Amino acid sequence: MKLRNSLGAGLILASTILTAQAHADAVVKVTLIDKMGTPDLSKPLGLGMGMHADMKAAKMGIKINPQSANHGYVKFDVTNLASNLVHEVLISRITDENQLLPFDQGRNKVDTESLQTLGSLSEIDPNKTASLTLDLKPGKYLLFCNVAGHYMAGMWAVIEIK
Repeated sequence: MKLRNSLGAGLILASTILTAQAHADAVVKVTLIDKMGTPDLSKPLGLGMGMHADMKAAKMGIKINPQSANHGYVKFDVTNLASNLVHEVLISRITDENQLLPFDQGRNKVDTESLQTLGSLSEIDPNKTASLTLDLKPGKYLLFCNVAGHYMAGMWAVIEIK
């Protein structure tokens, strides 16, 4: 009898944890956009976070709506609107929107080894969607695509968690 009660309590606790993780306190719509077709991204375009570049020149981007959310479980519903490019989304906590990310020029990618990534959605095909739910504390978070050349082509956005 005691074993059955212990197992029952364990199942209830596990169920409660899974329910909390599945429930989002906020939902953020994330749209991955590119206007390049098949771009030449062999060289960094200099549109990374903190570079103070003219983002109107960006041929790629990430749009988020809303641009802020309350802390807790945040669900990111991601849609890749690209016509023929696969994208990804990585999420990292940042301290300042003016900071420069560690960047590997040879690979034309953010060096994620020296950046704490909290979650990611990889290989989102054109016109497909994916979702990720994270338990986020107040602060600023960077969403970016780290397919070679995409980050420096403007594929990043910042969301504030209050």
